[in-house]
Amino acid sequence: NRTGYDPDFIAALHLTLPQPDAKLAKQIAALRAGEPNATEGELKYEHFSLKINKTKRVAIFTATNIDGTTYLDVDRKTGRVSPGEEGETWFIDPRVSESFVLGQDFYTAWSTYFDRGHLTRRTDPTWGSADDAERANADTFHFTNCSPQHFRFNQSAKLWQGIERYVLENGVLDTDPRRRISVFQGPIYNDSIDRWADDVQIPSSFFKIVVWKGQDGVKAVGMVVDQLTLLDEARKSLGAPKDLPAVNVQHWRVSVDTIERRTGLSFPQAVRDADTFGQGAP
Repeated sequence: NRTGYDPDFIAALHLTLPQPDAKLAKQIAALRAGEPNATEGELKYEHFSLKINKTKRVAIFTATNIDGTTYLDVDRKTGRVSPGEEGETWFIDPRVSESFVLGQDFYTAWSTYFDRGHLTRRTDPTWGSADDAERANADTFHFTNCSPQHFRFNQSAKLWQGIERYVLENGVLDTDPRRRISVFQGPIYNDSIDRWADDVQIPSSFFKIVVWKGQDGVKAVGMVVDQLTLLDEARKSLGAPKDLPAVNVQHWRVSVDTIERRTGLSFPQAVRDADTFGQGAP
């Protein structure tokens, strides 16, 4: 009963889901028989969608809509806009075979190194009514939206948290909280350098593309953050996350074309045309 990612979310701009190349298309996990458009493999959640790579058992990408006008802050511990009793819970999605998705067994066995890292950030789709926002928050806690991220990579504002904060707290919405944004993100694999955890290939990097309409037209910012150099470090406490006065994303920025070549995905022409790479701050 979820509508998922809306390609027409930003007014007068049609942004379809990224399209995989021929090799990647063969790795898309179909949904169970009886699910709508099962062969396309699109798992629709509240305000975001994703497709699973049945070989890697991690999402190929997720696509998220963010509405700054009706954004609501949902508590991570309670799962509610207002205080409640429910805690953080991760879910198995029955619409796709469990054999296609990394589950808790992996994250338990490799907890010394890896967090259950969100791809669509927990707070990005939490907008609309209170019920909508709480439902979106819970939907991000599906293992289909989970990826093996090194604990320091996942928890540090200088790495993945920093790139996440660019969208809401310190970046696009910070300059205009009324904006509508579409965000694409996912893992990047490289067979020549990737590490393995048992039979699981660990992505060396993750990408994010943020698209919005500014005062002078459509803009897109592509970013890639690496975790390869961290993977030998065993878990230790990093303390509570710290707020940052600002997040500088310039050292993570890459062209949309670079992300396409590294992922096997093709993004809409409107995203390529709006790419601000090489133009300084967006």
